[in-house]
Amino acid sequence: MNKNNLIRIVEYIEKAIILILLFSLLVVVLYSTIIFISLLFNGIISQYQDSFSNNNILTHLHKIFGGFLLVLIGIELVHTVKMYLKEDVVHVEIVLLVALIGISRHVIDLDFKNLEPMTLIGISSLIIVLSAGYYLIKKGMRLSK
Repeated sequence: MNKNNLIRIVEYIEKAIILILLFSLLVVVLYSTIIFISLLFNGIISQYQDSFSNNNILTHLHKIFGGFLLVLIGIELVHTVKMYLKEDVVHVEIVLLVALIGISRHVIDLDFKNLEPMTLIGISSLIIVLSAGYYLIKKGMRLSK
């Protein structure tokens, strides 16, 4: 077996693994979307029945936005894998976008009353750096066209 045949076999196996991962991720995103929508409507109905007088609605809204961002992360990951299949390159701007969405989802779930100040500084620094990186990459892409 020569070197070129071995490389072709490895590339074929690599593509097969990526396709398996892509379809697995699609199943997970579809499942989480269905669960998110069912929990959303069940939560709206139960909150309406319990009335909006207490702070349960804020907790429910936090869960809604967290679930929405979780589904959005899944969609962005599917997009990243799809772009890798098409072009054999991982697009850095998509990875940064997924990271920003992930951090945003985490920030929504945080209890700010019980956090250390350095933790808040670290999270905000991470958001600033990811945003600046995303901006610079997008700006560089526009300038190179």
